[in-house]
Amino acid sequence: MNNEKLAGILLLLVLVPFFDSQGQTSPTSDFRPLTQEMLNNPNPGDWLMWRGGYENWGYSPLDQITRDNVDRLSLAWSWAFAPAATGSNGMQVEPTVYDGIMYLRHSNEKYSAHDAATGDQIWEYSRPITGEVIQGDTRLTIHRGRGVFIYGDKLISHATDGMLFALHPATGQLLWESAMVDYRSGQQPSGAPVAYGGVVVVPYNCTAWTAADPCHLSAYSTENGELLWRWFTSPTPDDPMHRTWGDDPQVYPLEQRRNMSPWMTPAVDTDRGLFIFGIGSSAPQQPELAGTNGEWPDRLYQGSTVALDHRTGELVWWAQHHSDMWNDDAVYDRILVDAKVDPDPPNALGVNPSIDADITRELVIGSFSKDAIFYVYDRSDGTFLYARPTAYQNIISGYDGTTGAYTIEPDAIMTADVNHEATICRENRQIPQGAYSPLTNAYYVPAFNGPCSVMKLNSPEPSIETGYNTSYIATVPSPAEQLGQPEAIDVTTGKTLWRLERETPLYGMLTTGGGLLFAADTNRRFHAIDQWTGEVLWETILSGASDMAPITYSAGGRQFVAVIAPSGTQAAAQHAGQLGLRAATGIGNIGHSLFVFALPTK
Repeated sequence: MNNEKLAGILLLLVLVPFFDSQGQTSPTSDFRPLTQEMLNNPNPGDWLMWRGGYENWGYSPLDQITRDNVDRLSLAWSWAFAPAATGSNGMQVEPTVYDGIMYLRHSNEKYSAHDAATGDQIWEYSRPITGEVIQGDTRLTIHRGRGVFIYGDKLISHATDGMLFALHPATGQLLWESAMVDYRSGQQPSGAPVAYGGVVVVPYNCTAWTAADPCHLSAYSTENGELLWRWFTSPTPDDPMHRTWGDDPQVYPLEQRRNMSPWMTPAVDTDRGLFIFGIGSSAPQQPELAGTNGEWPDRLYQGSTVALDHRTGELVWWAQHHSDMWNDDAVYDRILVDAKVDPDPPNALGVNPSIDADITRELVIGSFSKDAIFYVYDRSDGTFLYARPTAYQNIISGYDGTTGAYTIEPDAIMTADVNHEATICRENRQIPQGAYSPLTNAYYVPAFNGPCSVMKLNSPEPSIETGYNTSYIATVPSPAEQLGQPEAIDVTTGKTLWRLERETPLYGMLTTGGGLLFAADTNRRFHAIDQWTGEVLWETILSGASDMAPITYSAGGRQFVAVIAPSGTQAAAQHAGQLGLRAATGIGNIGHSLFVFALPTK
């Protein structure tokens, strides 16, 4: 079975006495532990986790700020962070807000709590980062915490040095820490943690060029950090799907398979107790080298959505979107919604012929990969329902509506011929998050038309050292006229509600009960957009490009909208370069700030 009970094995658990954090004068006695029921049904004024809730909607029902008054929005307060580490990908963080307190993870392993109405700091906690840790951090993940999680009376996070730890939310005092992985191994915590039922999971990024164990998703006790289970993202020999690595899986055995990282935060199906998440590309990328032909299902579980039982780590279902030969990285946000499904998009890549349009279904939706194809699956068992493209892509020509099996465009297949070059167009989205709104039953995708890549094989005899085993020979422009192409898609029908063709891409998205979509762009502009029409109703100028999603919350009777800038990833820097912009993108040694907006009090 593709699950290992590893409680107590290779576990370093250190219980740490309480101590005063910087800036803390006395513990706050009125902190209310955050119960599972409160997490399942959040207070509308809180923003409790990555994307706001277990469903990953990126939506808040708050409606004090509306389409009618958003033009009065102004800066309420701001907070400046220390500069990010040189060479990092910026500050990819969503704040957490609970009971009027905002909790922030900074770059360089600092954490702080603030009065959410004013920004006044309550406490700060710093973890030491040595030169050895930074040198061992091969992917510079010190910026990639992406958030924290409060469960009960513990604020849980992970650190660049491979430790999982808990602070007391009222004081910032360290409660416990537990070793997860050796940070020098190439396996490093990446996405924000998420906890459910006393189990916290930590998304990992696994490099394609190290000799560490195969990649995995691991679960720990929220009480003390004890390792509960570990699920490997490549099938173990006792898993029937081991056969998807060829007639003889030993051609590329388990210990040679690399990457397949589950590096973004899972959604949680609370009715079934499932962690639902995506898995990135494998290394090497070319199926022929592993003894397969790339046809569905190929080299599981790369390029897939999987659902695991939160208690045991047992695999409940999987759905593979394609064989990933191009680092398409199918890890982006899985969004859980309930809706009727009656697809009729004019550009469908595949539709299940057995859909009953009269029933409301429990779905997992989203644009899971860089290709920005929009998918809809039944989340009870992973049944394929329909798929359609957004921005231009040339890798997938269609899906079998009954099985969900993909068909790859012949010209996009990466062969084992070192002289074969393929032009791949799939750079249509990145880490910046999409969002869903129950007001419109629409999914909002931050799609763009990035450049196409000319790719080829590096070596016909791959090894761990060759990593993905793929070279990028050149880039060529996308056939699309404009770089930015955000789109609103009706989940039921798959039809486009609106699409904007604009010079600069929109990035991470937030929807609200006031009928607004908030998102920033490459050129420092932060927008409020009408969810129904795509009309820009308000904008302001930030200190740099912000591609992480904003959040919203209430404190002291006011609704606030908060965004970090610059918060850039490689995508923001790449797009700024394409457009000839000099705006700060957040790459490198740049200071970041949190900007918090609200309506005037008078």
